[in-house]
Amino acid sequence: MPIIEVFIAKLIAMSLAFVAQYILWKKYASFQTWLTQNQIGVVSALVVLTRIIPFILVFVILKEEPRGDVPFFYYKASHAVHLDLVYRDFWSFHAPIFSYIIALPLLIVDHASSIVALMMVGELICVWLTYKHYQTVSSEAYAKLLHYLMLPAPIIICLLGGQEDIWLWGFALGALMIWKKSNSDFRMGLMFALSLLCLKVTVAFFLFPLFFLIKDKFKFILSMAVVGIPSLALLYYLVGWDFLMLIKHTEDPYSPNLFSVLRPLIGASVNITKMNWLGLGLFLPLATWIGFSVRNKSFVQAFPLLFILTYGLMQLFLPSAMAYYMFIYLVVIVFELWQHKDGKFLFVLLLLNFLLIVEPFVYVYHNNPVFDSFTKLSNAGYALEYLLQWAFVITLIYVLRVCYLRLKALPEVAQK
Repeated sequence: MPIIEVFIAKLIAMSLAFVAQYILWKKYASFQTWLTQNQIGVVSALVVLTRIIPFILVFVILKEEPRGDVPFFYYKASHAVHLDLVYRDFWSFHAPIFSYIIALPLLIVDHASSIVALMMVGELICVWLTYKHYQTVSSEAYAKLLHYLMLPAPIIICLLGGQEDIWLWGFALGALMIWKKSNSDFRMGLMFALSLLCLKVTVAFFLFPLFFLIKDKFKFILSMAVVGIPSLALLYYLVGWDFLMLIKHTEDPYSPNLFSVLRPLIGASVNITKMNWLGLGLFLPLATWIGFSVRNKSFVQAFPLLFILTYGLMQLFLPSAMAYYMFIYLVVIVFELWQHKDGKFLFVLLLLNFLLIVEPFVYVYHNNPVFDSFTKLSNAGYALEYLLQWAFVITLIYVLRVCYLRLKALPEVAQK
């Protein structure tokens, strides 16, 4: 299907989703009793309508090929399913186990769409765990679950982009749940160590600010070392230094981020890899400082807010960050920052969804433009893309400000 037709289909789906969002928000109180009494049926129906039917329509009936990162994922999974050795026999910028995880559905159906199905299952598990976590602290958790399932951006990002980024939150939430149940920093550390082996190096970014809220820091570090040192030794034994490709920074700029919108002021003569390291050197100390400044806050309450701030700042400061990175923490924004009666923030959520769907298309449609001078903005299409980037960056900054103020407003807990 031509890209413009795909985009029109996205716009139609987005419009229908926005109408459904508004109706649910306005009428939720009237139907709350019925929706709550039929929770399993309602949630199942939404999953079928927003995930399963679109999957069947796109990949079974229309026989579309998966897009986004999925072709590269399929390349890796096709090697991993034959037990080829990651980093030595095939390329991967993910953690060592990731390629073997995404190879599992190929044992059932050897097609790239199988990986998309796995991503959708992974997303639903993360969303359900998020709901179960917030169900214990918020009476609005069920309403937020319904709203999230009807947001158009996660559907499109997962279905057409095959993104796994929400798994970072799923593993982090799993670590938090383990801590809540066992009160063990060691066990929580084991879960984070596992996520570093299964996902990508960006998992480590969150550990810097989180470290200051951890009570028994020695046991946490010990658990990471217990898993990490033998794993690194085994990787070195098997593939030598080739495993370092998992920390390789991209040499291509993406959008939207602070670098992309400020690029006309910076100019063309820029090394993107060095700018990525500069962005890392800016956002990671800032996120770490925020973690240090709230070290006396409730661990459970501060955890999701720090998660949003860490990856939101990453998205702002890294030149290689793209819009879809918000999939890492969008579900946390919905459950943590939005009060269901707050129509203003619902508008912000829908605006983010609009930008997450429209900006990437305009960016790709105009061949990934780099605005290294203001003269390029004389082109109407380029000017539209530049305005969309600014809209996204400003909206993201607003969300991060709300998150930061919420974090600072948390009451301090007594230190034992």
